[in-house]
Amino acid sequence: MPGLVGFTNKNGRYNKNVLAKMRGILKHFDDYFDEELYSDKKVYASRTHLGILNQGKQPYSLKNRFFTWMEGEFYNQKELESKYDMDSTTDIELLTNVYNSTRSFEFLKDIDGFFVSVLYDKKEKCVFLITDRYGLKHLYWGIINNNLVWSSEVKGFLEHIDFDPKIDDQAVSEFFNIGYILKNRTWFENLELVPPASILIFSLTNSTFKIKQYWSWYEIKPLKRPIDERELVEELGRLFKDAVRMHVNRNERIGIPLSGGLDSRAILAAVPKDYDPLHTITFGQKKCADIKIAGKVLKIRNAFHHIDAISNDNWLNSRCQGVWITDGQLALLHMHAINSIFITFRNYFEVVLNGFLGDAVLGGGYTYEDRWPLVETISNRGRRFVNEGTRLIETKVVNRNPFFNNNLMELTLSIPESLLRDKYIYKRMLLQLFPRYFNAIPYQGTGCPISCSPIIEDLNVLKNRIIAKVKRESLRVKFDMKNLRDYTNYPLWIRMEPAKSFFRKMLLSKKALYTEYIDKNIIRGYLDYHMARKANYHNELCQALTFELWLNQVFYRKYCNHST
Repeated sequence: MPGLVGFTNKNGRYNKNVLAKMRGILKHFDDYFDEELYSDKKVYASRTHLGILNQGKQPYSLKNRFFTWMEGEFYNQKELESKYDMDSTTDIELLTNVYNSTRSFEFLKDIDGFFVSVLYDKKEKCVFLITDRYGLKHLYWGIINNNLVWSSEVKGFLEHIDFDPKIDDQAVSEFFNIGYILKNRTWFENLELVPPASILIFSLTNSTFKIKQYWSWYEIKPLKRPIDERELVEELGRLFKDAVRMHVNRNERIGIPLSGGLDSRAILAAVPKDYDPLHTITFGQKKCADIKIAGKVLKIRNAFHHIDAISNDNWLNSRCQGVWITDGQLALLHMHAINSIFITFRNYFEVVLNGFLGDAVLGGGYTYEDRWPLVETISNRGRRFVNEGTRLIETKVVNRNPFFNNNLMELTLSIPESLLRDKYIYKRMLLQLFPRYFNAIPYQGTGCPISCSPIIEDLNVLKNRIIAKVKRESLRVKFDMKNLRDYTNYPLWIRMEPAKSFFRKMLLSKKALYTEYIDKNIIRGYLDYHMARKANYHNELCQALTFELWLNQVFYRKYCNHST
């Protein structure tokens, strides 16, 4: 994603050339807009952006004391202006002026939005790095030679002349054992994400820092019992519709990635009926369930629908660049929409309404016996894995996540786990709000509508498991069954050209870099077994290839901006 870069300059060692290079490495496409290279010799900062959201010229300056940079947006500007008795033309102006008026960051908990910001108080000689409640906008930081350095992407640090990239062994372990890097860790030692709902405060005077959290999930209190389920469903529905409307502006071109799941369909149904023109896009291999279900949904709500077919011929084309964009933190196996993002998105819309984690949270997919591990799952799997796909989207268009509206999320997290489990309350809400969209149209996860009885659902799930087992058993006779229900077939495609040769070239090379951290014989075994159809190791192979590509990109600047 485009965004913010900068650093302090305690010893006068750095200049604008360093800043320009850091900003330049975040420019994934030529049509980005660059802000000025700010410097007062003590602090250097800049921004590159899509030019879609109007945040005015940056830095925003107040009284020649406060200088502010921001990436992202607020969704409740009018509410904030009313509460703090302040007019503003941009979010960055609002943020700076409220801080100047209150001399506190308490107001941040009232902001409904996704953003990161850097505020420099020239008088107090402090730099503040600020994240939103959920930390879904990334801002990385590190202390280098007693200076604070920040960047919206890890790769920004590669252009800082004193940054020495050293791979963190713990990050390697997490990526290969879990599939993604946890909490605030990055691939590199001594380089982290600013935590969610936090302010990192750096003193220019003595080069010290501290991190303060301004909001916590634990502030959300459980609903008092007894709970009237009918009232709860109505309130969830009201908040959900309000959340979607809050994210729809009449003067913007809106697009919805429409799958066979529940979340994107719910957003489509909640978009005001008089909004026009509305665009939708579905990706997957031809005749997959997602494309078929999307077609049925669009018979109810008319929209300009685009289909981007994923196939053996094109699935790998753009993923080397995808590894570069996501700083190697998302295995290329999971970049399903990357061709759509690069080719289709900006041509038809500039804002995406994303069903990000709707089913996982409101549908109970992330719930456990104890409600608070749900929060940990959102902060790890949601923020550090699923969200990486969002970062791909943000290289081309503005991404908005209606399910992460503050009021809706606070109510959702207050609901007992028993009501969230198995989509119980979510289904009731969807069927009551949007019956035409959900009563008769199947859900991709089960193959039947959510209005079906639990018995019918269980039978469909059992049928799907049997089919999946038959597909696995087919490997024993070295036969790859066609899998048209799922939107991809990576196990088969890796065994075919061009992927087959590329995987072998990268993973079996005598000069492969990953072998310094991972046993090459293990990866060779995965590759041999997979290609011989003895087992499916597509996940492990894609993790290894992602890591190898990232190492090449970091140390040799190879495979950054071209396909295989």
